[in-house]
Amino acid sequence: MKPLLSLARSLPLFALALTTQAHALDNASLNGWTALYKGVDYTTGFATGVTSPTNSTPRSHAINAMRIDLRDPDIRFFSTPGNGSVIGDTNAQTTSDFLEAYDLQVAINANFFSPCCAASPDPKDVLGLAISNGSVVSPSDYNAIPPGGSAYSLALTAGNEALIKYFAPGADVSMLYTAVSGGPLLLSDGQILVAEAPQNSFYDSNPRTAVGLSADARYLYLLTVDGRQPGYSDGATLYETAEWLQLIGATQGLNLDGGGSTAMVRADVDGNAVLLNKPSGRVERYNANNFGLYAAALPAVPEPSAWALMMFGMLVLLAASRRLHR
Repeated sequence: MKPLLSLARSLPLFALALTTQAHALDNASLNGWTALYKGVDYTTGFATGVTSPTNSTPRSHAINAMRIDLRDPDIRFFSTPGNGSVIGDTNAQTTSDFLEAYDLQVAINANFFSPCCAASPDPKDVLGLAISNGSVVSPSDYNAIPPGGSAYSLALTAGNEALIKYFAPGADVSMLYTAVSGGPLLLSDGQILVAEAPQNSFYDSNPRTAVGLSADARYLYLLTVDGRQPGYSDGATLYETAEWLQLIGATQGLNLDGGGSTAMVRADVDGNAVLLNKPSGRVERYNANNFGLYAAALPAVPEPSAWALMMFGMLVLLAASRRLHR
């Protein structure tokens, strides 16, 4: 069997990079990365005065992002499992419920789905390839993303080898352990693949969820952009979402389901979900597929021992005594 990354290099790319790269996020700021768990860092960012070729009204963006070290041996990925019923692929959950139900540390929403968007845990059909714990929950299919088009997938092996690629219907996915899908493809080899001018409302300003990979495929990035909240965050075009992925370090990038589905959560010390972004509907949506990870706690900072404190005290007293006898 070919390694997953080698297999990807042998397959054609179903998108063309645009040669002209404009910069919509000239007024963007990104905070420093903060370690949340072993191998998992978190940051936030903000942009003001954002415009596009079809919208000269200045907009704002508020983003949340995670950077996951795929070489950390304690990182494991998980997505919504199949429901085993004859109706639908999964039972819908909010991203917070998903994190708590499976004791995850971080989670985001993933695939587009149908029907949308009842506020209840009813059965849903997942659109595009979805694999959980090595089992196919939803096969790769055409017309898996609105307004109609082929889905690309974030695919991971059990050893956390990761890539973003197109899997044709019927493709061999036996080497995959976890996969979630969306579209369109936003970045390839550092180049933005979508036009700066939104071609329709789907490409225009909306809340966004996206994933990306670093050039060496060591880091996986999770990104949310809040939207539909004037005065706080108006939402990003797909082009602007690609720019945010570039800013946080990605050279490969994929758009996932967004809008009212966009959510990013983390676990607190008791395993309870903490919602990091602000969903456009003010509450989380029940999504057909969510994507999350297990990570180990950060190493504890050792507290000074009693002996160390005693020795420090003796050194202080000795120094003071020497000063008195000078």
